[in-house]
Amino acid sequence: MTGNTKHELARMTFREAEEAFADNPVVLVPLGSTEQHGPQCPTGDFRLSNALSLEIAKRTGSISAPVIPYSEGAAARDFAGAIPLRPGTLYDLVWDVCEGITRFGVDHVMLVCGDHGNVPILEGLIRDYKDQRGIRIAMVEQYRWFTPDFLAEVYGREKPPIGHGGDPITSLNLHKFADDVRMDLIEPPQQNDFQGLRASSYTQVHFDDHMFYLPVDYRELSPNGVRGDGTIASGEIGARIWSFMVEKGVQIVERFKAVETKLPT
Repeated sequence: MTGNTKHELARMTFREAEEAFADNPVVLVPLGSTEQHGPQCPTGDFRLSNALSLEIAKRTGSISAPVIPYSEGAAARDFAGAIPLRPGTLYDLVWDVCEGITRFGVDHVMLVCGDHGNVPILEGLIRDYKDQRGIRIAMVEQYRWFTPDFLAEVYGREKPPIGHGGDPITSLNLHKFADDVRMDLIEPPQQNDFQGLRASSYTQVHFDDHMFYLPVDYRELSPNGVRGDGTIASGEIGARIWSFMVEKGVQIVERFKAVETKLPT
C-alpha cells in the first residue's frame, strides 16, 4: 500500500482507503459467530476471526475489513447470548460487503470464515458472485486446517477430545482473551445420541456404517452445549494453535495474490 501502514479498514480515512485500493490489495473479510461455546467461553468467537484476519493482513500487506460478528447459528439459538442470522440475511449481508469492496476495483477478496455453519451459504455465494460479477472470491475456514498429526503433536495424545464447547476455542480464548474466560464454569461434555443416531455434526447423523443428513439443535445433542473436553485447554496450547493458524493463513494469502480472479469480459 503506497505510503500507508494501516491494515485495518475501519481505521482508515476514505482518502487512505482510496489510496490503498488503488494498489488492488487482498481484502480479508472476517466472519464468526455470537453464540455459546461452552459455559466457560465468551459468546463472541468472531473476535478470534477478526484478530486472525488483522494479523494476516499485517504480515501480507493486505487489508482487513470490519468483522461480521453473526452467523447462520440456528442450531445454537436456544442458548442465551446467541444471535443467529437467517441464511438469506447472511447471504445478502456478505454479498453487499463484497460489492462495497469490489466496486472500487479490488478483485482479490477472501472471506475468513470462523463458523462452519456459514460454509454452505458462502460456498453458494462465491459461486454466484463469479457468475454474476465476474470475480472469484476466495474463502478459508481456519478451524479445518488442523490435521490429526498436528493435533496429536499439540495435545500430546492421539485423538484429543476436542469439540464444540471445549477446545480449540477455549485454548485460543485463553491465549487472546484470557480475562473473558471462566475456567471455573467448565462442565463435562453431555453427548447424547439423537433417537439412537450418532451425530458427527448438527446436520449429519450415523448408524452402523451409514450417514445421512438431518438437522438437529445443540440442546437436542448436548443440553449444556458441550461436546468437547474444556479441561485440556491452556494458554500455551492456544499460542501454538494461533501461531500455526497465522502461518498457514499468510501462506494461503500470498498464494492467492497470484490467482487471476477476474473472468474475461
